[in-house]
Amino acid sequence: MNNMDKLSLKKEILEAGKAKMRTVINDFQERIDELKAVTIGDDFQETASQSESRKDSDIELLDTLATQMDFAQAELETLNLIDPALAHSKIEFGSVVVTDKRTFFVSTGIEEFDVQGNAYFGISTQAPLYKGLVNKETGDKVAFNGIEYNIQDVF
Repeated sequence: MNNMDKLSLKKEILEAGKAKMRTVINDFQERIDELKAVTIGDDFQETASQSESRKDSDIELLDTLATQMDFAQAELETLNLIDPALAHSKIEFGSVVVTDKRTFFVSTGIEEFDVQGNAYFGISTQAPLYKGLVNKETGDKVAFNGIEYNIQDVF
């Protein structure tokens, strides 16, 4: 694959990662909206003590979901910092890292997603695996949690 093809693929990977994060954010928003509707709508269906107890747990869950959604939004903002036109020879933020085991996208923690039939896994620069990968190049090997990764390509 030539350099232009790699950069084109990197752009697709970045866009797919952003789409995955937007889906996560939308899912959180739907759950928050549903929980708000149920919390507000159930006031007259329970006794006062049941209603108060349930409201407290619903509010706690709403806070948790809102925090998780805020984190996902921050992750999306981090993805917006990546320049897909920038070619990398050493592993750093924004790199696509092809190994013999799996392919990583150094960006944010993104669940596995597919681009052109290949699986990609987003890892954060805070991830322990990244600490072992940073500044490595094609041909290098990295061992993490008893697994050896042979780096086949970086772009």
